[in-house]
Amino acid sequence: MKPQRLAALTLALVVPTAGASAADFRPPSQVEAVTVFPDGASVTRRFAVDLPAGEHVLILDDLPLTADAGSLRVAGSGRGDLAIGSVDARQARPTERADPQAVQRLEALRDERLSLEDAIAAERMRKRAAEALIAPGTLSAGERGLDVAAARQALAAAHEVTLAADRAIRQAEQRQRGLDRAIAEIEAALKAQPPRRMEARVSVEAGAPFRGELTLTYAVRNARWTPVYDARLVTSGPRPALDLIRRAEIRQQTGEDWADVALTVSTARVARGGAVPVLPPLVLRYQETEALRDRSGGVPTPSALPAPAAPPVRPGRSNAEAAMAGRVAETEAAVDMGGFQATFAIPGRTTLASGDGARAIRIGGGTIAPDLVSRVVPSIDTTAFLEARFRHGEDVPLMPGRVNLYRDGLFAGRTTLAAATRDDEVKLGFGPDDLIRVEHQVVRRTDGSAGLISTSRTEEREFRIVLRNGAPAARRIVVEDRMPVTEVQDIVVEPLSGMTAPGARDVDGRRGIVSWSVELAPGASRDIRHGWRLRWPSERRIQPVEGRM
Repeated sequence: MKPQRLAALTLALVVPTAGASAADFRPPSQVEAVTVFPDGASVTRRFAVDLPAGEHVLILDDLPLTADAGSLRVAGSGRGDLAIGSVDARQARPTERADPQAVQRLEALRDERLSLEDAIAAERMRKRAAEALIAPGTLSAGERGLDVAAARQALAAAHEVTLAADRAIRQAEQRQRGLDRAIAEIEAALKAQPPRRMEARVSVEAGAPFRGELTLTYAVRNARWTPVYDARLVTSGPRPALDLIRRAEIRQQTGEDWADVALTVSTARVARGGAVPVLPPLVLRYQETEALRDRSGGVPTPSALPAPAAPPVRPGRSNAEAAMAGRVAETEAAVDMGGFQATFAIPGRTTLASGDGARAIRIGGGTIAPDLVSRVVPSIDTTAFLEARFRHGEDVPLMPGRVNLYRDGLFAGRTTLAAATRDDEVKLGFGPDDLIRVEHQVVRRTDGSAGLISTSRTEEREFRIVLRNGAPAARRIVVEDRMPVTEVQDIVVEPLSGMTAPGARDVDGRRGIVSWSVELAPGASRDIRHGWRLRWPSERRIQPVEGRM
């Protein structure tokens, strides 16, 4: 047996040849692989073809309407040569592609109505037979007429049969009216039905008979994934441990079900466009005066900078061939870190129905040795909160997402995780630390004037913060407070003498926020004294403004 040549598809433009026979083929296809992005998805369908020589059109009429027609790409291999020409897509017209479920329902309702018509005809015939039983000719029957007792029995039987027949006819007619309404609604919906599917038409030319498998890849909207994390902190033992588990929460409302597919999630964002937006210049002009407005007779309107146009959806490249085979379980995904993206190939095969809510799939995880800190902002709340800090040590970045918190096996709440790349510091709060006691006391609050002739006003604030460690182990406590920040040259802010110097100022880039880091042994306590003095011209009033960075 001679081996046949296995040739790859030639993706070239087909020039029609005179006299070539053309035929349409509708091969069945199924979704084979899906790559989900944070803002879209790439779907790969696989279908088998067996084509004679000549020009043909392959029609795939079960694509979703959310498919991007410009992203259709065909590839594959087989025995023989096949040249692919144009790949077009259009929406099937309602007369061409009616909703099969609606048509099936309509046929079932019509069949049920016909059955009711047969039942009504049978009941009417039974009623006529009962009426014939009590006809005068039947009762008299010549010289052998029925006696009174037999006549009474005939009348009772006819009465019973007639009532039962009328009741059955009335119920059947009521059911028919309901069926007529349902039939009319479905018929009207089918006539006004928008297209539910997109049709792809692939022009091909086979120089010789061709048999093989092809794939159709396209981008779809209404599909996305968001990261979700489980953070499990264990404080018992010689050192704390933090298990950080990554999950991909996938939602898809594409209009097609992904059944038993090789699933991959990617961090690439495909809907943001390919270039940075163009920033227009900002030009300043003097505001037009009232006199000029009256002279011109018009009312000028402020102009706004034009908003950039929404970037088109760009198809992503499918990485489905890297998907691992095996059963679907709580296992790690295969991570592929490229130059600008990370992909996670989910083990086994996955099924995701369209519009069927969200599904969270584990894509990674690891154990981290965090530093534990009890943080408190006593001027707002004297409750200390346990916080785990660590440096992200992986090349795969942490994407922002929701975090489910667990402390020593108990659910501790939810928070959000900010984006982090390698060596970035990550902070996660795990709820109140009830073993740390904090007190916030106001020591002094005075207002006054300075100078023999009052030319300025002063204001002083002094506070005492008391920390106590009731835990059986040493704790590091971080206390945050604030110093006033001035944006006016005449306002002077200075710390009071004898105060505890903060270890950090302008914490995390927040102006005026100061912090102290204190190591407390079990049962130990510590005082922090904090205060300031304000001075400003006496003829002016100051107004504190919160929330400005």
